[in-house]
Formats: sequence, structure tokens, C-alpha cells
Amino acid sequence: MQNIVKYKTIAGRRIAACLLLLLSWTGMLSAQEPQLSVQAPRSVPAGQAFEVVYTINVRGAKSFQAPSFEGLDILYGPYQSQSSSFQFVNGRQSQSFNLSFTYGLQATQEGSITVEAASIVVDGKTYQSEPFTLTVTQGSSNSAHQAGRTNSSGMQARSQAQSRQTNTQNQQNLPPEVSDQDLFVTVQPSKKNPYVGEQVILNYRIYTSIPVEQFIINKTPSNKGFWVEELEVNPQSQNQEVIDGRNYVYADIRRVALFAQNEGVHTVEPMEVEALAQIAVQRQRTNSIWDFFDDPFFAPMQTVKKELKTPSLKINARPLPEEGRPLSFDGLVGDFDIDFDYDLQTLKTNEASTFRFSVSGRGNIEMIHAPQIVFPPDFEVYEPRISYSKNSNANGVGGKAVFEYIVVPRHAGVYKIDAFSYSFFNPATGKYEEKNIPEIVLNVEAGKNAAMAADGAHGTQAGSDIEYIKPRVEKWHPIGKNFLFSAAFWICMGAEMLLFGLCLLLFRLHARNKADIVGLKNRKAAKEAKRCLKKAELLLKEGKKDEFFIEISQALWGFLSNKFNIPPANLSMDTVRDELGKRQVADDLSTQFIQTLDHCEFERFSPQASREEGMKKMYEEAYAIIYKITGAIK
Repeated sequence: MQNIVKYKTIAGRRIAACLLLLLSWTGMLSAQEPQLSVQAPRSVPAGQAFEVVYTINVRGAKSFQAPSFEGLDILYGPYQSQSSSFQFVNGRQSQSFNLSFTYGLQATQEGSITVEAASIVVDGKTYQSEPFTLTVTQGSSNSAHQAGRTNSSGMQARSQAQSRQTNTQNQQNLPPEVSDQDLFVTVQPSKKNPYVGEQVILNYRIYTSIPVEQFIINKTPSNKGFWVEELEVNPQSQNQEVIDGRNYVYADIRRVALFAQNEGVHTVEPMEVEALAQIAVQRQRTNSIWDFFDDPFFAPMQTVKKELKTPSLKINARPLPEEGRPLSFDGLVGDFDIDFDYDLQTLKTNEASTFRFSVSGRGNIEMIHAPQIVFPPDFEVYEPRISYSKNSNANGVGGKAVFEYIVVPRHAGVYKIDAFSYSFFNPATGKYEEKNIPEIVLNVEAGKNAAMAADGAHGTQAGSDIEYIKPRVEKWHPIGKNFLFSAAFWICMGAEMLLFGLCLLLFRLHARNKADIVGLKNRKAAKEAKRCLKKAELLLKEGKKDEFFIEISQALWGFLSNKFNIPPANLSMDTVRDELGKRQVADDLSTQFIQTLDHCEFERFSPQASREEGMKKMYEEAYAIIYKITGAIK
């Protein structure tokens, strides 16, 4: 019972002291002005070691910057130490705090040395110490012995300081270290023996049992032999895990999807991370009221940098099986759905129709190739338009690839699209899966623009493109009336000579203009810009933001490149302003053009730029400024 009462009495004293401290601390600290002072000798013999101590008198200081100590040798340091006191004298309270940085120095040359000011940051404001001048005098005859003894004394003092830090952790002469058990990073693969082309998720995770202020990924692996896709990750999401009986907080800091390009053992290189951790440091006992707070809760924290590195990882990519491999297989690996459709059941001649082949699912959609579709010979088929919509999240990479074929039947009739197959390897089942598209019968009817059959000898056969043979009608001329040397003959000859001279003149002008590269580009500048704007207008109607802003940017920059004959690599805002100024373009018009360029780049990467009205406004602005610049330069 007496022990319990004693414990309660001590606890009560600590609580009372804590409350008293909290009531008076704010006023005392606010009244104390930060001051960075320096303690150093003014004169030292050459070869003798000495100490310089910088002290800041308030808490919360950071980013200490020492002077260069030019002309002096640094033997050790900086070693940090701190002290604090709290006193009651005649009913009055006083509190002090000091954080010191100690350097061991040595001067080898006689003369006068000026040591510049040191600096430190407190509450965002920088404070500096006073610079001081050190006079180095001639050393005595036994200066070498004294230097050795002084250096030995200095090393002994440093050893004692290190010993005190190891034993009590109150003087921070050497920064404490973070062990590999306190803080480390790992890499966890979803599979170590995937098939070639199969998706493997690498999850990089940081584990810590101490507070971590921040971390930075300094080096990511090159991952040779893999196709790499970055995945979503949220480092702010934290969880707990027990490893070897120790509690850790962990967070996923990076996640990637790897696709092995060829079989064999591939090495994933380590990823390097730099972390700033906080370590509690105990105070030195001063036989004052602060000794009541010698508790981890009140211990000061010191920030320590820790270099981390994940272990290297071996991924064994297995070859795809030969058994059951279809003839249509072209290397696609994953889990996909395949579809083939078209607009109308009944087609019409000279009218375009769209056939769509789509592949969607999980896997590397960049490996999806166009199918082998054989259209009838009477169909005019354009190159397919390919669009990829990628879907990357924490679970991996997937998406959809669409191949659009524009087809124009030229003749009416019944036609067939031969059956074809499309296949992929599914690593989940370890088997090849093949999608068979059956034969498609198409009924093509005559469209509005189709040629109509005509009756009679001068028409065409119904249902055929072979015309009747037309009878030849002989033309007769009167006897004695020849065309040669007649008036009509000389008129035709003169017209031919005039036409020949005109053609020759036009040819020479064309050759001259073609040789003038600068002039040719100048004349084509507006034409090329209008072509890009026309394409951008189509993309605007389709709502394709990225392609739209790329065309607008090419229209603006390409117009300048062609107009001023400047290579695209040398274009910049400064060159644009200079070239417009050389051509006496008004300053407001030049500024408007540069603002249009800035607006395009901003809208292109802005997440709100997908709004239709913003894209339309950007199109109108680009069209107007190109038109104005063209008129001004003429």
C-alpha cells in the first residue's frame, strides 16, 4: 500500500509539473527571440586542434548550414547535443533550451582566417551567426607533440561523446542508425513461373515499425526482357502486419505489370528507395524538473535518412505449349472475348458500311493483331482503323481493341465472307481458346447512285457491265477540200504554238517555285494548317480529346515551321515572338498567337479539357489566329 501511495504521489507531482509547464510554456517561448551564437577561440597555435560550437536557443530549428571553414581542416563533427532547464526562483519561473553543433578543427598555416557566418531556419525564417576572425600563431617546438596530444584528446572526447550517446542517447554526436528490421522494402510477384506473354503483377511494399516522414523512389528497375505497364497504387492507404512476432505498418508504393517477351530466366533488378525516419532520443538528466519527463512520450525526435533497396527477383518465363496450338494463333496471351458485327443486314451498292472486329479482356492488348478477314473481290475495302482503350488498375492491365473496316460494295448481288478464326492462349486454364466466326451471307442491293440499265443498242445489258458493240458511222469529205494548209490548219497550228509556249512558261515557273524551298513552305503553310484544322473538326465531332488537341497543336506549330522555314526542333515561344516581330506583325496579334499556343497546351493536359464547349472554343480560337497571322504577313 505504501508503494502504491508513493507511486501515486510521484505521479501526482509529474502531472502537476506537466500542467504548470503547459500553462507557462507558451508565454516563455513566445518571449524568447531565436539567436544563433558561436563559441570559438580568437587565437590558436598552428597544428593545434580546437573546437567551434554553434548554439541555437529555441526549439524547432532545422536546416543548419555550417560555413565552409576555408583554410581549416575539419577533424570531426558536426556533433549535436541539446540541453534544457526549468527553474523556480523566489516564485519566478525561467526556462532555457540549447541545441549545439560542435566541430573539431585544426589550422596548419600561420596567418589570419575569417570564418563566415553559419545559418539555421526557425519557423520558416533564417537566422545567422556572427562571422569571426581566427589568428593562427606559430606553433612551439613541440607543436607536433602538442598537436598529436590535442588530436588524441579530441578523439578521446569524441569517443566519450559517442559512448554517452550509446549509453544514454541524450547527446546526438553521431546520427543514430535505422536497422534493417525497423524499416525495409520488399517486392512481391503474383507469379514466379509465368508463361511467355502472361501478366505478372509486381507489388513494391514498404514496412516500418518507426515513424516515417517521407520516402522517394530514386531508381526503378530497367526490367530488360519485359513489356512493362505501370498500375495504380495508393501509398496513403496503410495496413498492419505481424512479421516474426513484430508489428509493422506497411504501404504499397509501386505496382507494375510485366509481360515476358521470350522464354527463360529473367532478373528483375532492385528498386532503390530513400526514406526519412524519426528516432526518439532520450534527454540528458540535469537534476531539474525535466527529469520528470524522461519518458518516450516526451523524448525529442531526430530525422534520419535510410537508403533502402529491394532484393533482386528471378522470373522464369515458360514457353507456350505446342500441343493444341491453332493455326490462327499469333501470340496473344490472356483472357479475352471476341466479337464481329456490321451495320446492316442488307447492303447497297456504292454506300459505305462498317464491319467491326473487337477483342476485349485482361492481358496485353498491345499484342492484339488484326484478323485475317477475306472480303469479296467486288467489295472496296479500306485499311482498318484501330482503336485501343486501355484499362489499367491495381488488378492488372486490360482493355479493348477494335478494328473498323470501311467496306463499299460496287455491284448488286449475293456475296459471302468466308469463315475465319481468332485464337489466344489462356494462362488460367493452360489451354488455347479459339473463336470461330461462321460464314456470313450478304445481300447487296442497288443503291441510289447505281447505274440504271438502258434499253436499245446504246444501252447496257441488265445485270451486266458489258456494253453492246456500237456500229461505226463513216464520215465523208467533199473532193478538193483538204484540211492541210487551209485557214483552219493555220489557226490550229498557231493555237498549238501558243499553247506550247504557255505550257513551257508554266513549267519553268513551276520548276522555279519548286526549287524555292522556303517559298514553297510559305505557300503551303496555311494549306497544311487548314488540313490539320479540318481533321481536328472531325475529331471534335467524335469527342476524341487527345487526338483533337494533337491536331490543333500540329496546326499551330506546323504553320509557324512552314511559314518561317524553322525546323520543328528549333521552335519555341521566343523564336515565335522574334519571327513575328521581324515581319512587323502587331504586338497584340503576336501576343494573341502565343496565348493561343499556351491555351492549347493547357487544355490538352487539363482534366477538364474533355468538355465539348472547351474543345469547340479552342478550335475557333486556333482557326481565327491562323487566319489573322496569314493576312498580317502578306
